[in-house]
Amino acid sequence: MLEWYPKSQARYLIIDVLTVLLFGYAVVVSAQIPSLVFKIVFIVIYLGAYYTALWYQDGLLLPAAVLGFVITAYLAYLGGPQWIFFQFAFADFVGRAVNRRILWIATFINFLLLASLVWRYQEELFSNAQSIVLAVMLFILLLPWLRYYMEKSKLLQREVDKAAVHIAMQHERQRIARDLHDTLGHTLTVIKVKTELVSRLVPNEDQRIHKELDDIILTVRTAHKQVREIISEINFLSLHSELERCEQLLKNAGIRIQIDHQLTNILLTSVQETMLAYSIREAVTNVVKHSHAAACTIHLHQKEDRVEVAIIDNGIGLSDKQHGNGLFTMKERMKSLKGNAELTYGQAGTKVFLTIPLNSMQEGGK
Repeated sequence: MLEWYPKSQARYLIIDVLTVLLFGYAVVVSAQIPSLVFKIVFIVIYLGAYYTALWYQDGLLLPAAVLGFVITAYLAYLGGPQWIFFQFAFADFVGRAVNRRILWIATFINFLLLASLVWRYQEELFSNAQSIVLAVMLFILLLPWLRYYMEKSKLLQREVDKAAVHIAMQHERQRIARDLHDTLGHTLTVIKVKTELVSRLVPNEDQRIHKELDDIILTVRTAHKQVREIISEINFLSLHSELERCEQLLKNAGIRIQIDHQLTNILLTSVQETMLAYSIREAVTNVVKHSHAAACTIHLHQKEDRVEVAIIDNGIGLSDKQHGNGLFTMKERMKSLKGNAELTYGQAGTKVFLTIPLNSMQEGGK
């Protein structure tokens, strides 16, 4: 079944229907459009442009919105500046555009149209009687940008909330992995040690018992290996995929991002890759939530006997409360790898610096 109205705009259905009906009524009763044929043409064009702009946020949105601006400006040129009120819907549609190029083009074209109307009706618009229409024209020019940044803000908040959920989920996964390691792993180790002890105490002549005990030891070793694999899989996060996610998050926030990734030839263990990935996520989430930065740079490289990661922004810096929990978590992660996490901040921005010694690479993978 084909949809005739976008579900995402359902709350505006009554407003949209009322706007189109009012436009149709205004055209029908207008004395400046004497021909019934022209009245029908205007209504059909307006309705087509309106419906197209309603459905699209890219591509056809720009020509549909410009057509709506042109037809309402033309009617205002014929019948008076009050027709400009029918531009509100198109200005709102333009604000839902997926890129700013559409906003700039539509705003520029509408500015020229409105400027021509101001020139035509300057005596009326600058009088007390019609001054409200001049204010409406200015608001129509600003409305797309207000709507655009409101939508960007909502999208950014959703991304930040999603990142917070991911971090919370990782903390829970780490807790489960730790419990598995501390309880089940410990229990399996005890069973293995006890079984080996029994195997040594049993007389060597009883080969059948020794065979069964060896099978038990082998099974316990296999179970212990499986537990370690499960723990590793629960915690693992790809550094490459996390860098891509952070790049998208920063772009959605309107923050320029540069990633200098020079660790592609260094084989990180799953533990180190996961710890670095989640520490970078913590740092980038703080940049988006608190820094008000315009640019952020992420450096990942090897220097002598260590791996270094730096997340640098040009924002307003962070307070102790803002970085407290996140920095503590990052320090704990780096400490587990015999590394370190440092944070410096001030009016020039914030820098998170993570280091892992290379000699911990082999130790962490054992």
